[in-house]
Amino acid sequence: MRVRNLFLRFSARFVNRRPGLLLAALCLAACVAALSPAPVEAASTGSAAEAATASATPTGVSTGSPSAKDSVGKDSTTKAQHEAQREAEIQREFAAQLYYERLDRLNAVAWPLVSANEALCRQRGKAHPSLGLVADSFSRRANRQWFQALCALWGVGADTAVITGVMPGGPAALAGVRRGDVLRSAGGKPVEPSGRPGELTRRLDELAASGPVVLELSRAGEPAPVTVTIAAAAPVCDTRFTVVVGDAVNAYADGKSVFVTYGAMNLYAKDEDLAVVLGHEMAHNILGHVRQDASGKAVGTTTPQQETEADAVGLYFTARAGFSVKDAPRVWRRLAAQDPAHISAGGDHPSTAARFLNLGAVRDEILMRQAAGLPLIPRPRVGPGQ
Repeated sequence: MRVRNLFLRFSARFVNRRPGLLLAALCLAACVAALSPAPVEAASTGSAAEAATASATPTGVSTGSPSAKDSVGKDSTTKAQHEAQREAEIQREFAAQLYYERLDRLNAVAWPLVSANEALCRQRGKAHPSLGLVADSFSRRANRQWFQALCALWGVGADTAVITGVMPGGPAALAGVRRGDVLRSAGGKPVEPSGRPGELTRRLDELAASGPVVLELSRAGEPAPVTVTIAAAAPVCDTRFTVVVGDAVNAYADGKSVFVTYGAMNLYAKDEDLAVVLGHEMAHNILGHVRQDASGKAVGTTTPQQETEADAVGLYFTARAGFSVKDAPRVWRRLAAQDPAHISAGGDHPSTAARFLNLGAVRDEILMRQAAGLPLIPRPRVGPGQ
């Protein structure tokens, strides 16, 4: 700016003396003006100049300035994070699908056990009516990082009750209830969601105690709601079954429920072998070997004598449910092969060697009674060989 002003004053004096050089002076002044820096203006958000610059610079292309390079790096990192988050959701959806597939298998094996042995359970005051279904609802608070995967798997939104399991041959299945049906109402009243596992299922079973239950359902592919009437509940043993994620081979009871890990379900791929394990754990609940404190937490441990009794009574449960028990003792050989530490006795469980022999004796007793047409009523046992 200073150079241009000096030049203009000089040009004026010079042109007054030599008018013929006016055009040349003007041209030179224009050149100086073009070379002078433009005045600085206050920055404005969303200006036309910025919009033009933004539209002329492709996303992800460096302009050569440090700030542009930083932006490119940040954009790349953000994109990678989004892709990783999306892949994490896909993996959670796959994991959720696998979980419910395993739960379906568990329910298919467990339902004959709880229904065929209801008379024995009722004698101990441990039976209840059941519709033969499992209902759940999902919320961000209760399900946290699994919320989106569960909603995507079942095609529902938050706090929507959905049928996640139907027991083969149970009242709900016979009435036409399907896995994936959305519960609109039960007994003429809207279904309130619950964040507590098993709570919705318990509520529905309680409705069945007073008579037929009418369910209004939304079903994929059906334009209008579907109404299903379950005429009567089925009396079953008071034990529920749950899948536990993990490769450890384990199954345990807490007095009201039976928990089975992925590892145990993988080891016992045959349903008749899995039924032996479930029958054993259910026997712990029915025989009162496990108790819960006021908070519902299982307390105390079982004794070797109680484990032997649960082996025997549980095998009767398995046979009464229609499963073959011919090869039942092999469950202990398979466990011993998986974890040799169980071969020797120790702790609150007998050795797998002793359990194999004892269960073989119970198996022979059951087969004899079946051949003779005698009822399968387990006798009390408190120790090996008794």
